[in-house]
This record gives sequence, C-alpha cells and structure tokens, in this order.
Amino acid sequence: MPVDTDRLWEKLYPAAWKLARSADPIHARIGDAFRAFRDLKGEEFGPEERIIYNEITDRMTKAGPIVENGAVKTGAVANTLASMPEAEASEIAESVFELFVQVAEQHFGR
Repeated sequence: MPVDTDRLWEKLYPAAWKLARSADPIHARIGDAFRAFRDLKGEEFGPEERIIYNEITDRMTKAGPIVENGAVKTGAVANTLASMPEAEASEIAESVFELFVQVAEQHFGR
C-alpha cells in the first residue's frame, strides 16, 4: 500500500497544533492530539513511522476500557490517561511530534 502523505499530514498537523498551542495540561493535550489521528491505521505509514504510530496507540490504550453490564463506561484512552504518570504523557507527546515531523518531511519531499 503506497503511503498517502496528504492524508497523514491532514491528520497529524492538527495533532501537533494541539500539542503546541493548547494551554491545557499534558494529559488533555495528548488525548486531543491522539483523537485527531486515532482513525489512522499502522498500515498507512511507512515502516519507521508505523513503529512510532503503533507504540503511541499501544501506550494510549494500554489500560483498556472500563465495561459495566456489557457497556463501555470509560473508553480505553480516557481510562489510560486517568492513571498515566506525567513523565509518560510527556514522552508520548514527544513521540507524536516525532511522527508529525517524519510525515512532514515525506509530505514536503525532504
């Protein structure tokens, strides 16, 4: 599958913008950034970027959802963010920005 850098750029630019421009706490910023591109699939990225994307996705959803009576009470991202240390949130923010930079370099032909 060829990499559609236009689509990746359209999803990751708002994510990077949310990280850089929001005055919200780091947990809220990475949550908003992740929601901006969470509908992407690892297969849409090149091999190096896929590793970063998959790591971000795994870290942002590792706690899993809270399910009560067969219904999701709290989603995996919200549940994960609720117990995530600030240092880990900062690491994820750096990974999101790294992913954005790599896609930008491909998108603009560097």
